[in-house]
Amino acid sequence: MPRRPLLLALVLSIAAAMPAHAKTVRVFAVGNKVRVDDAVSAQTFHDKMFALMDATFPNRGTLVQAGVDDVASHIKPADPGAPDLVLVTFPEDVGLVAGLTGSKGAVARSSPSSTGAFLSLLQQYANQIHYYQTQFPGLPQLRQLLLALTDINYRVVYETYRDIATTYGVYVSAGVNVAAARRVESADDPTLVSRLRDPDEPGRTYAYVAVEPTVYNTTMIFRPDGEVLVPDGSGGGVIAAPSGTGGIYRGSLNKSYLTPIEIGLLTLSFSPVDDLDVLDTPLGRLGVVISKDAWMVDVNERYDAKRANLLIQSEAFSAWAFSSSDDGPDVLKEGGFGAVQRNPNVLYNVVPALTGNLTDITFDGQSALIAKRTTADPGPLSATNAWIGENPDVGFLAIAPWVIDDPGIANPGMTLADRRTQLEATGDQLLPTAPTACPTSLSVGACRGGYREAIVFHDLEMPDGDRVLSAPDPGPRVPTAFGTNVQVNAAEATPVTQRHPRAVAGGGKLYVAWDDDRDGYENVYLAVSTDGGATFGGDVKVSAHPAGAVVELFPQVALAPGGLYVTWQEFAAGRDDDAGRIALARFDLTGAKLGPDVRVDSGADTTGKWQPQVAVDAGGNPSVVWVDERDGGPEGVRFEHIYFAHSRDGGLTFGPNVRLDDVGSRPSVTTDPNAASVDNRWHPAVAILKKQLFVAWADFRNYNWDIYSTRVRVTRKRPARNYRVDDYPTLERINTDPTVVLDPGSGLASVAWTDIRARQPDSNVFYTRALRRSARAFAASSQLDGSAVGFDPNVDTPTTQSHPDMKLQGSNLCVAWQDDRNGTSDVYFTHSGDGGAHFAADERVDDTGAGPSAQTAPSVAMDGNRCYVVWEDTRLGNSDVFVASRTLP
Repeated sequence: MPRRPLLLALVLSIAAAMPAHAKTVRVFAVGNKVRVDDAVSAQTFHDKMFALMDATFPNRGTLVQAGVDDVASHIKPADPGAPDLVLVTFPEDVGLVAGLTGSKGAVARSSPSSTGAFLSLLQQYANQIHYYQTQFPGLPQLRQLLLALTDINYRVVYETYRDIATTYGVYVSAGVNVAAARRVESADDPTLVSRLRDPDEPGRTYAYVAVEPTVYNTTMIFRPDGEVLVPDGSGGGVIAAPSGTGGIYRGSLNKSYLTPIEIGLLTLSFSPVDDLDVLDTPLGRLGVVISKDAWMVDVNERYDAKRANLLIQSEAFSAWAFSSSDDGPDVLKEGGFGAVQRNPNVLYNVVPALTGNLTDITFDGQSALIAKRTTADPGPLSATNAWIGENPDVGFLAIAPWVIDDPGIANPGMTLADRRTQLEATGDQLLPTAPTACPTSLSVGACRGGYREAIVFHDLEMPDGDRVLSAPDPGPRVPTAFGTNVQVNAAEATPVTQRHPRAVAGGGKLYVAWDDDRDGYENVYLAVSTDGGATFGGDVKVSAHPAGAVVELFPQVALAPGGLYVTWQEFAAGRDDDAGRIALARFDLTGAKLGPDVRVDSGADTTGKWQPQVAVDAGGNPSVVWVDERDGGPEGVRFEHIYFAHSRDGGLTFGPNVRLDDVGSRPSVTTDPNAASVDNRWHPAVAILKKQLFVAWADFRNYNWDIYSTRVRVTRKRPARNYRVDDYPTLERINTDPTVVLDPGSGLASVAWTDIRARQPDSNVFYTRALRRSARAFAASSQLDGSAVGFDPNVDTPTTQSHPDMKLQGSNLCVAWQDDRNGTSDVYFTHSGDGGAHFAADERVDDTGAGPSAQTAPSVAMDGNRCYVVWEDTRLGNSDVFVASRTLP
């Protein structure tokens, strides 16, 4: 049935039916300065943190730097107008200094080096270490020490932040390296309590005892009653620790991707990526990305798919403005800031950043609260619209001050390079090796340890539920060469969420599939247009599951002679992404379903499967490629690997599941030692020519996210050799979202992807072509998007280009991507008439002009010389699917 003219009446009806968007949550980012003075005892640590919370705390001036704001004066009862919901976030490793507490840490506190401090602690905690050696034999020495510190960490860190939560009636998050533990009372085991308890507290009648050999970098999120929020394992539920965990104390969520110092020195445990669940709380839907996790492409896309709205990015960043390091604001902007811009469900990022020197280890950064960019002008450079050494950006809600202001504020004509040189000159004076000591440990300025601590806050409008809704975009619409934008999914009386559209075209028809939560859990739907995308028939539910019974995500579509295949991933139980399946359905060319759903993967329901892709060979038989977590690693970690299965009977059944990535398949193929426990792959893409599959994916084997590929026959039974596609030679590479095509004439593969290189603060779309059919070598990559054209680094702010999709017919190659160069995300496009040798200038696809809505995650389809682009679109206040098309010259 024809439908979907965008009538004003429809817009008004949706606006009237729209529920209240949000609940207000006041979120604080506390960036405290780490000092050994605060670790003299459990009481001194307690006093420091409570003094940060409350400006009226006795003798605050001896504990907190002058001029630092507090929390208590901005919440009830001191501020009667404050919202009821409050979250106070503290940094990563805020509890690191707790290991130096008391008489056992006295020598370590005075050590000039971390090595000396650890050696002292190994001696002082020898008795506790021996206990844990008997409980968990064979562990590395530093892991044994961390277990020995279990009691002091829970006593100092856990109890301090628990007491803050209960005293002020707020939610609190804080980071510490600790094992899961239980509390043992002297009445039950006086010998054990005496052995493990801090000897400075002989009257304490309990001790905390580690119950597992794994020690995680963890974030604890405390409720106002002092209990810690932890996932219940179902993918969305939350329970409280220790009351709901059988008396076990533990963190809320653990860090998955560790840094070299955490791996080699501290020997911390890697946490499985699939354990990074969303915490559905009264505050809203929370995700935790501890430092490096905030940069990881699989972590962020999983959180987006699981509908996290606020990412808590606790930071202990090692450098900010040092001439000896290129870590700094550019790099930090790649993380949670970039995740907010690229992922529609991720609305906010809070970054509490630790500062200070701890022996010879440095911590610095500017705490911040971050939101999506808008089309507003950020105005001239100021301390509130940019981290130091950056240009103005509208994505910041609040920023903590640094040691000095960016010199570009007072001198707008300075070049970016000159600004950074001056900042680095100050930063170098903060280092542990700097020649000039600060007058006191609370001093701020260009002296050894003169870092600034700060507290910033902002009110966030969090969705009241798991749908992200907004006010409709009033326009005006601005036509582009793609003409009228058409809504694909049927109009709904109550706004729902349609996402992840994929499209294919042929024979004058356009087929679009997407996931859709109209019945609760997302289900996959299909719509067919027979008039070039001008109108669509009714939405067709794809799977045989009862509506809303099973989560179905990330559909893909492919045409076959006389039919259509749709594949998707699904969760076997609720939103539990540890229980996944890959399924496929068959349709005729009218959109009528043929037969039952088919299970593609042969793995059990007990592991995750993600992001299936489908391609069809010349005989009409489909091959499906996906991310599969069946392969295990050290300490219970499950890897994300790339698998495929081929059908020989038109999709009725599938053959063996075959792994495609080749690490470990032969002695010469290894992974970087730092990536050995996170040997992950993500976001596969597939193309086919006759019986040859070309598959590309994002790959972490080099402790960077690179694009790797392989070319195999559909009958392949084991991994073939993999080849790296991207070509930037040094750190840090964060490449993902590959899209691939095969030229049927030459047999050459083309690849485009989202690319972050050279410590740049933004992502771009890069492109390359294989040099020969084997796809074992590729031409030098080049930036495909035109965001760099006319870019002046002294005044312009880098923007985010991501999620490319690409299709080829004949010599015509069409590419579209998500692009926020105008503030909010839009869809941009380019094309090549010679198979990718040359590309036309960028052009805008969507017609929303300078409106506040977002257009994301485009998919390209081609039929002859017509290019279709389908995307997610929030112009009506919820996420819908829209399409536009144009013919090529």
